[in-house]
Amino acid sequence: MEGILRLGFFTMAEKVTAALKGPFPFIVTGAVIVAIWIYFLFLIPRKTRRYGSFAEYLNDVLNFKVMLMGVVAKILYIAFVIVVFIVGIVAMITANFFVGLVGMLILQLILRLFFELIMVLFSIQENLVIFNDRIDNHLDDDDKD
Repeated sequence: MEGILRLGFFTMAEKVTAALKGPFPFIVTGAVIVAIWIYFLFLIPRKTRRYGSFAEYLNDVLNFKVMLMGVVAKILYIAFVIVVFIVGIVAMITANFFVGLVGMLILQLILRLFFELIMVLFSIQENLVIFNDRIDNHLDDDDKD
């Protein structure tokens, strides 16, 4: 039994933890910086709502018409993907290659599913805001007639 555990995850976790003890905060910080850069470079929608003034934007933020956590969730997802990838590479080098590869793939899948559930909630809210704006515009057009 002990021989099976030595080949598996428990000894791999100890080796990876020992290998990442010093540089892990730098890896996380670098991953967050790269994630923010990737978000602003590739993920900002082109058709964003333009505001006439900062007061209009602040009004929408304070009334929760604009959700800031959607942006934060996307940045965190990218950062976690980078961190899991780096930890997986370290696990493949310092411990068992196959267990590190499978562990990295499973963690990436779990991470993706978790953040997809979070993003579904935010997309529901965004669609409801769009639907509400269309209804308000339609009612305003009917009042003019």
